[in-house]
Amino acid sequence: MRAEKKEINVQIGKRLQTARENNGYTQEDFAEALGVGVEHYRKLESGAYGLQPEKMLVLYERYRIEPTYLISGEKNSHFNMGVFLANCSREERNDFIEQTLSYMRKLMTGR
Repeated sequence: MRAEKKEINVQIGKRLQTARENNGYTQEDFAEALGVGVEHYRKLESGAYGLQPEKMLVLYERYRIEPTYLISGEKNSHFNMGVFLANCSREERNDFIEQTLSYMRKLMTGR
């Protein structure tokens, strides 16, 4: 008996794949982070399985993928870097700069 895909799961799966690819991670990376097998993870991206809230929390905590984006597709575009940098600790600032540079390297090298 074939399980029917729910449209919400399909949309979440597409956004999950986009977020993963935009950040340069493999399906194996995300499967490991979520504590599932690669085949199970592939079914999450295809929409055959639904992504549980506790797994969304893992993705947020580890990769900063917003659950709101996964569920609705809405993006938080109200980030003000100047305000963030002015109000964070030196450690947070350095971490932010390191993540930004790492992301830029991935964009430039395609990895």
